Amino acid sequence: MNKISQLLLVTTVLVSVVYSITCYKGFRIIRGQAIGTETEECENETAYCYNMTAEAALILNIMKAGCSTYRCMFSANTCRSITFQGVPVSFCCCNEYDLCNYSGKNL
Repeated sequence: MNKISQLLLVTTVLVSVVYSITCYKGFRIIRGQAIGTETEECENETAYCYNMTAEAALILNIMKAGCSTYRCMFSANTCRSITFQGVPVSFCCCNEYDLCNYSGKNL
């Protein structure tokens, strides 16, 4: 392999490592269940970490977290809150640093 090919190979590997982000992942339905102990490395540089919560009742506290490109298309590095059929729902996306989808209240 010539020097230019080696340089391109090293540059490609470094760029892919630099742009991948690590996120907390998990799913829970009942308040008090553990979530946020597992992580995943996102597959591409356009992915974001997300965190969705919905508190439906005294016992129910639905939460989902992980990597996504399409879920965060319109919510890049922001949180959105709505009320859906009387249930408050929060959806946050970030890619500013690894494990940015942590929320002490929810994870």
